[in-house]
Amino acid sequence: MHQMQETPDDRESPTPQHRTKVSPLAIGLTFATVIFAVVIGLTGPRLRERHGTTQQDLPIGDLATYAAMHEMLATTDIAEGRDHEAALAKLPELMREALGARATSAPDLSAVGWSADDARNVELAPGVLGTMVLYKNHETNAILSVIMIPDDGRPVRFDGFGRAIPIAPGDEWLQLLAADESGHARTAYALSDGRVLWLVIGNGQSAIARVAKLLK
Repeated sequence: MHQMQETPDDRESPTPQHRTKVSPLAIGLTFATVIFAVVIGLTGPRLRERHGTTQQDLPIGDLATYAAMHEMLATTDIAEGRDHEAALAKLPELMREALGARATSAPDLSAVGWSADDARNVELAPGVLGTMVLYKNHETNAILSVIMIPDDGRPVRFDGFGRAIPIAPGDEWLQLLAADESGHARTAYALSDGRVLWLVIGNGQSAIARVAKLLK
């Protein structure tokens, strides 16, 4: 018998193997995603500490910054003819609205040369209302503001490690704020009495110190 010989055409051709090509762009995106995740894992907790331990914390520096902005708007309103005497007459009503059962009386600063010149309620954070009283020094025409905020334990300051520290009754806080449009840097001071957080905005630590003595 004659055996049939396989011709090259009769042999099964091996199935061609295709190599998967990896896009350099995909590799780059993968590495970027990993690096991003690592960075967030390292810095996330510190960022949460820097901006408060919970969403309800009220960093005192932020409150002071917003208070200074409201003060600037108030001085503009007065210059444009605001009836600030009528506003002062509504001061008890304003305090009841902002402070509720913690309502108190505006401090008398006449002993250190300041007289009340305007009053209004200002929002310093979402849902946080404070009563701002603007005082004027009639010898120098300088402006000083006292803001009364209900102290419910949420105001915090930050230590040297960026940790949020609640402002306890009797605690004081002092900080130089950024310069305003005229180039004058304002100083902010805060004091808690357990019921009300007193926030003072003024020019220079000496003026702040004299007012602080009357608040204690």
